[in-house]
Amino acid sequence: MAILRRALAVSAAIAAAGAGVLVNASPALASTPASCSSVRQIGTTRVLTVGGMEAASVKQYYGCGYNYAYIYVWEQYRNTHSNWDLYVHVIDHSDSGSDYGVGEVNNTTRSELWGKPANTAAHCTHVTGYLNSTGGSTSTVC
Repeated sequence: MAILRRALAVSAAIAAAGAGVLVNASPALASTPASCSSVRQIGTTRVLTVGGMEAASVKQYYGCGYNYAYIYVWEQYRNTHSNWDLYVHVIDHSDSGSDYGVGEVNNTTRSELWGKPANTAAHCTHVTGYLNSTGGSTSTVC
Protein backbone atom coordinates (compact mmCIF):
# COMPACT_ATOMS: atom_id res chain seq x y z
CA MET A 1 0.00 0.00 0.00
CA ALA A 2 2.80 2.44 0.83
CA ILE A 3 4.41 1.79 -2.56
CA LEU A 4 1.10 2.51 -4.29
CA ARG A 5 0.65 5.74 -2.28
CA ARG A 6 4.21 6.81 -3.16
CA ALA A 7 3.66 6.06 -6.86
CA LEU A 8 0.36 7.97 -6.91
CA ALA A 9 1.85 10.95 -5.05
CA VAL A 10 4.87 11.05 -7.35
CA SER A 11 2.65 10.83 -10.44
CA ALA A 12 0.45 13.63 -9.13
CA ALA A 13 3.46 15.74 -8.26
CA ILE A 14 4.96 15.30 -11.72
CA ALA A 15 1.66 16.16 -13.37
CA ALA A 16 1.31 19.23 -11.19
CA ALA A 17 4.83 20.34 -11.94
CA GLY A 18 4.44 20.30 -15.69
CA ALA A 19 7.71 21.55 -17.09
CA GLY A 20 8.90 22.83 -13.70
CA VAL A 21 10.98 21.01 -11.17
CA LEU A 22 9.53 22.30 -7.90
CA VAL A 23 6.39 20.51 -6.74
CA ASN A 24 4.25 20.16 -3.66
CA ALA A 25 4.38 16.48 -2.74
CA SER A 26 2.81 14.59 0.12
CA PRO A 27 4.96 14.80 3.26
CA ALA A 28 3.67 11.53 4.70
CA LEU A 29 5.54 9.33 2.24
CA ALA A 30 9.03 9.64 3.66
CA SER A 31 10.24 7.74 6.68
CA THR A 32 11.20 9.80 9.72
CA PRO A 33 14.68 10.76 10.92
CA ALA A 34 16.11 8.70 13.77
CA SER A 35 16.21 11.73 16.07
CA CYS A 36 12.55 12.81 15.63
CA SER A 37 9.50 10.66 15.02
CA SER A 38 7.15 13.51 14.09
CA VAL A 39 8.17 15.70 11.15
CA ARG A 40 6.24 17.53 8.45
CA GLN A 41 7.40 18.74 5.08
CA ILE A 42 7.92 22.47 4.69
CA GLY A 43 8.41 24.13 1.33
CA THR A 44 8.36 22.42 -2.02
CA THR A 45 9.98 19.30 -3.35
CA ARG A 46 12.84 19.51 -5.84
CA VAL A 47 12.95 16.72 -8.40
CA LEU A 48 16.45 15.91 -9.66
CA THR A 49 16.78 14.82 -13.28
CA VAL A 50 19.89 12.81 -14.14
CA GLY A 51 20.63 11.92 -17.76
CA GLY A 52 17.06 12.74 -18.75
CA MET A 53 15.60 10.49 -16.03
CA GLU A 54 13.70 11.85 -13.04
CA ALA A 55 15.88 10.27 -10.39
CA ALA A 56 15.45 11.74 -6.90
CA SER A 57 13.44 14.04 -4.66
CA VAL A 58 14.92 16.61 -2.27
CA LYS A 59 12.76 17.87 0.61
CA GLN A 60 12.95 19.96 3.77
CA TYR A 61 11.20 18.82 6.94
CA TYR A 62 10.54 20.42 10.32
CA GLY A 63 10.03 18.60 13.62
CA CYS A 64 11.17 18.50 17.24
CA GLY A 65 12.41 22.11 16.91
CA TYR A 66 14.81 21.36 14.02
CA ASN A 67 14.95 21.43 10.25
CA TYR A 68 15.94 18.28 8.35
CA ALA A 69 17.30 17.75 4.86
CA TYR A 70 16.07 14.66 2.99
CA ILE A 71 16.73 12.97 -0.34
CA TYR A 72 14.98 9.96 -1.86
CA VAL A 73 16.34 8.07 -4.89
CA TRP A 74 13.54 6.89 -7.14
CA GLU A 75 13.16 3.22 -8.03
CA GLN A 76 13.67 3.78 -11.76
CA TYR A 77 17.11 5.22 -11.04
CA ARG A 78 17.99 2.55 -8.50
CA ASN A 79 17.03 -0.17 -10.99
CA THR A 80 19.41 1.15 -13.65
CA HIS A 81 22.45 2.08 -11.54
CA SER A 82 24.67 -0.07 -9.34
CA ASN A 83 25.57 2.66 -6.78
CA TRP A 84 25.55 6.41 -6.22
CA ASP A 85 26.60 9.22 -3.88
CA LEU A 86 24.11 11.26 -1.82
CA TYR A 87 24.59 14.59 -0.06
CA VAL A 88 21.96 16.82 1.59
CA HIS A 89 22.14 19.87 3.82
CA VAL A 90 20.15 22.82 5.11
CA ILE A 91 21.12 26.33 4.02
CA ASP A 92 20.48 29.01 6.67
CA HIS A 93 19.99 32.30 4.81
CA SER A 94 21.41 34.26 7.75
CA ASP A 95 24.66 32.26 7.46
CA SER A 96 24.92 31.03 3.88
CA GLY A 97 28.58 30.14 4.26
CA SER A 98 27.85 27.03 6.33
CA ASP A 99 26.10 23.74 5.65
CA TYR A 100 23.79 22.63 8.47
CA GLY A 101 22.31 19.22 9.13
CA VAL A 102 24.55 17.47 6.65
CA GLY A 103 23.87 13.93 5.52
CA GLU A 104 26.33 12.17 3.21
CA VAL A 105 26.91 8.64 1.93
CA ASN A 106 29.12 7.54 -0.93
CA ASN A 107 29.09 4.47 -3.15
CA THR A 108 25.74 3.37 -1.72
CA THR A 109 22.59 1.61 -2.85
CA ARG A 110 20.32 3.08 -0.18
CA SER A 111 17.15 4.76 -1.36
CA GLU A 112 16.94 7.59 1.16
CA LEU A 113 19.09 9.78 3.36
CA TRP A 114 18.21 12.11 6.23
CA GLY A 115 20.54 14.89 7.29
CA LYS A 116 21.30 15.55 10.93
CA PRO A 117 19.02 17.89 12.91
CA ALA A 118 19.77 21.49 11.93
CA ASN A 119 19.21 24.18 14.57
CA THR A 120 17.98 26.63 11.94
CA ALA A 121 14.22 26.76 12.56
CA ALA A 122 14.33 30.44 13.59
CA HIS A 123 15.74 31.48 10.19
CA CYS A 124 14.84 31.39 6.51
CA THR A 125 16.14 28.12 5.09
CA HIS A 126 16.10 25.80 2.12
CA VAL A 127 17.57 22.36 1.48
CA THR A 128 20.02 21.42 -1.23
CA GLY A 129 20.58 17.82 -2.20
CA TYR A 130 22.83 15.99 -4.63
CA LEU A 131 22.59 12.66 -6.37
CA ASN A 132 26.15 12.14 -7.59
CA SER A 133 27.02 15.54 -9.09
CA THR A 134 23.44 16.59 -9.93
CA GLY A 135 21.94 18.90 -7.36
CA GLY A 136 18.93 21.05 -6.69
CA SER A 137 17.29 23.08 -3.93
CA THR A 138 13.86 23.31 -2.39
CA SER A 139 11.98 26.57 -2.01
CA THR A 140 12.91 28.96 0.79
CA VAL A 141 10.84 28.74 3.99
CA CYS A 142 10.85 31.53 6.59
